[in-house]
Amino acid sequence: MLIAAAILELMGDLALRAWAGTDRFGYFTGGLILYGGALTLFAHLLRRAELAVIFALWVGVAGVLITLLGWLVFNEPLSPRRLLGLGLILTGVILLEV
Repeated sequence: MLIAAAILELMGDLALRAWAGTDRFGYFTGGLILYGGALTLFAHLLRRAELAVIFALWVGVAGVLITLLGWLVFNEPLSPRRLLGLGLILTGVILLEV
């Protein structure tokens, strides 16, 4: 369920990024709907685990994936400093799961 929430958030992020570049209202509306789905799943996850763990995992997974998608889809820069940051985020996610 955490992965599904992160994917919905990522899709919402991409839709809003596309809206920002084109001003097409459908992207904006779609982004908000996807965010709503992500938050609904997040709320259900809170019944199963601690807020700190769920939130950190969700933000960590989404942060890594959106950075990579921004680089692949929108040609956003992926500097060595960002790669180091992604590595640190992944390390934190792994430590939370252990």
